Amino acid sequence: MVSLPPSLQKQVSVMSMNLSAKLDELQRGDRQLETTVALCEIRTQLQELTKSVESCQSEVSEVKRDMVAIKHELDTVQQVKEEIEELREYVDRLEEHSHRRKLRLLEQGLTLFLSYAILAAVLGMLQFGYNTGVINAPEVNIENFMKDVYKDRYGEDISDDSVKTLYSVAVSIFAIGGMVGGFSGGTIANRFGRKGGLLLNNVLGIVGACLMGFTKLAESYEMLFFGRFIIGVNCGLNTSLVPMYISEIAPLNLRGGLGTVNQLAVTVGLLVSQVLGIEQILGTNEGWPVLLGLAICPAILQLLLLPVCPESPRYLLITKQWEEEARKALRRLRASNQVEEDIEEMRAEERAQQAESTISMTELICSPTLRAPLVIGVVMQLSQQLSGINAVFYYSTNLFTSSGLTDESAKFATIGIGAIMVCMTLVSIPLMDRTGRRTLHLYGLGGMFIFSIFITISFLIKEMIDWMSYISVVSTLCFVVFFAVGPGSIPWMITAELFSQGPRPAAMSIAVLVNWMANFLVGIGFPSMKTSLENYTFLPFSAFLAIFWIFTYKKVPETKNKTFEEILALFRHGNDREEELATNSSKETVLSDVTTAKYTHATDKL
Repeated sequence: MVSLPPSLQKQVSVMSMNLSAKLDELQRGDRQLETTVALCEIRTQLQELTKSVESCQSEVSEVKRDMVAIKHELDTVQQVKEEIEELREYVDRLEEHSHRRKLRLLEQGLTLFLSYAILAAVLGMLQFGYNTGVINAPEVNIENFMKDVYKDRYGEDISDDSVKTLYSVAVSIFAIGGMVGGFSGGTIANRFGRKGGLLLNNVLGIVGACLMGFTKLAESYEMLFFGRFIIGVNCGLNTSLVPMYISEIAPLNLRGGLGTVNQLAVTVGLLVSQVLGIEQILGTNEGWPVLLGLAICPAILQLLLLPVCPESPRYLLITKQWEEEARKALRRLRASNQVEEDIEEMRAEERAQQAESTISMTELICSPTLRAPLVIGVVMQLSQQLSGINAVFYYSTNLFTSSGLTDESAKFATIGIGAIMVCMTLVSIPLMDRTGRRTLHLYGLGGMFIFSIFITISFLIKEMIDWMSYISVVSTLCFVVFFAVGPGSIPWMITAELFSQGPRPAAMSIAVLVNWMANFLVGIGFPSMKTSLENYTFLPFSAFLAIFWIFTYKKVPETKNKTFEEILALFRHGNDREEELATNSSKETVLSDVTTAKYTHATDKL
């Protein structure tokens, strides 16, 4: 039975008492009221009572409808809860599957054909290293050649300052070409593929080497400048394409170590150029054009070796959508038919960045999600070039001479730099996937900062203490050791790791462009800076190293043993997850409050 509301009960009670009183009056006849009038009043009150009852019935019906609606909403909420539980179970199963897939990826090893493909690819980085260091040792020979050409043309001697300026142009125009090549690397990679771009790039390497090799025969230092520019374009493309190719063909658990092979090739190229540049071999007035022209060898060797290698499986699957070709490439690289884990990882990466599949440089710069990894990639490149290492590479012989060493000792000390670079890069290969990229980079920057201070101190007191020149050499060698540990290889590798397949070419183009711009600034500005600051030349580099160390400590994530999908998620969901959870919690609270209010309201009516 449904009870009447209190107000209606009171009204009925009052009306009942009035009716009883009227009937009593009729029975007693205390008053002279006519029966008809009394009955009319009774009828009126009965009509009002009927209306009140009907109103009550209407309210009861409304309450019943509200109860049905609330029951329906509760059923909907229960259904949503069940769907959420099913979704959670599905996510748990998916995470477990991804974890098993990642474990299988981490079990992959280095195969013979993968080693061959990496060797063929890193010849491009050997080209970069060779042409970075080759201009160092024959500095005096090249300057003498420029003086002779100028005198033959104009019949007068050129000033020493003008010769130094021309030599600086020969050094730094290489970096200008590197900017052009690095900036166009993304476009070349997307249009011709990673392997196809490397093959086409060797044409530039051959042309540039020939121009430099025939400079003396043509008696034109302008040909040297043009050849250095062309070979710079070649090296700029290599610094963009080679790390991209290697990061895309390397297994997950070997990606760090194999990425370090890039820097190993650079250091080997540097060492070869320094050894060949001594006076006993090609560091003579007759031999230096041959020394520069030998840059043709890596280009020809890569043209012979690389055609056998497959195109990047990621490029084939994600960019070209050629799944069967990607499978064939993976089977060759992994020496196994079991390549489904790699295919699944690529598919996951593709799903994670479908909205960015055709991203341009402008879209990359404007993307809020990709801005953080782009800034990290750019600063990492700057940490390599503004550390002062290129000042050592380009001008180490002159640097050691000014420290008090003889010319011959300075050249052998420069060779020592190259040898230490090779050894320490070999040491860093196993450490890369054990210690991690971020940790090694912090160690490298920290050590370089300390020894840059020692270099400055040794410069200041070398005139007072004779043996301090040797401290300068040791400090410079230690400076190079810590460069090889971290900043030498990690910026090239981590830029390719921070981005998925879609934005990776554009990101590499921007990062490599910044790298070469900084390279150019150091190459063209260091002689003037050395003249102005004298013994304090390395202090600006010390300040930069401190800034880069702080940035790496606070902003750079660890990418060791992470898939491209996981690295992308660090930036995509890292900052938004708490906000999303708070929003979902707020929505659930509001829904709960609404349901409770409706239920309370219905209960009150009943």
